[in-house]
Amino acid sequence: MSRLPAVKVLVTRPKQQTARFAEQLALAGADPIEVPLLTFRTRNDERNQLLSQQADRFNWLFFSSRNGVKHFQSVVNHYSHLDNWRHCRIAAVGQKTANAIEEILDRKADLVPEAYTADDLADAFAATHHAASRILLVQGSLSRPALANGLRQNDYAFEKMVVYDTVEEQTNQTLLNDVLEYEKPEVLTFTSPSSIEAFFGFIRSSCMKHTQLDKLCLVIGPTTERAAKRHGFHNILVPDVFTAEAMIDTLVHFYEQRTGD
Repeated sequence: MSRLPAVKVLVTRPKQQTARFAEQLALAGADPIEVPLLTFRTRNDERNQLLSQQADRFNWLFFSSRNGVKHFQSVVNHYSHLDNWRHCRIAAVGQKTANAIEEILDRKADLVPEAYTADDLADAFAATHHAASRILLVQGSLSRPALANGLRQNDYAFEKMVVYDTVEEQTNQTLLNDVLEYEKPEVLTFTSPSSIEAFFGFIRSSCMKHTQLDKLCLVIGPTTERAAKRHGFHNILVPDVFTAEAMIDTLVHFYEQRTGD
């Protein structure tokens, strides 16, 4: 049974993640419109080649996203072998990342904080592990600095390994403008500040940009919420748990309240 009215929902997630989110929205009763604004590219460069071959320098791997796990596997397999990293313990931000570690690396995360934020992972690690830990922090090009800052503040030695780049899906600029003009989605969804930047960067008309600000803006968490507010959105929904599934539940709850169900 549908939980949502057939509202048109714009799905802007990176193209590697769009289909699953759109499918979940459709199952809930919405009419999803897929326009990926970003994509991910594995970063194979000299630094990552060197780090991939220096597993013995580290005893902890820190992952802040599923993408980090996926692209770490790709980079290491390209230059070395995952078996070289078996001795390292693993910390993960959130259960989704922990699940990815199990699925992709065939390992279980050793540390997963209860809250799904990088700040909580840094605090949880500092409470139980000494400063002699040698950490490789695996991230994307646009990852927030919170985890690195938290480790730095607690005097941990670590290196960062940027295993993927987030880039704009320029080929979808015309598609986005056509969708906004002719299909007129009622709900806009964003899962990162960079997706909001791409959204407004792709829109050609200043009038069209202004029109979007009155729409319902569904975001994945507080960082994206702050970006939405900076751009002028004022009808913003944010879930208590920072997952795509929780976004849909929040949207369902919003429409249930409107209809009195």
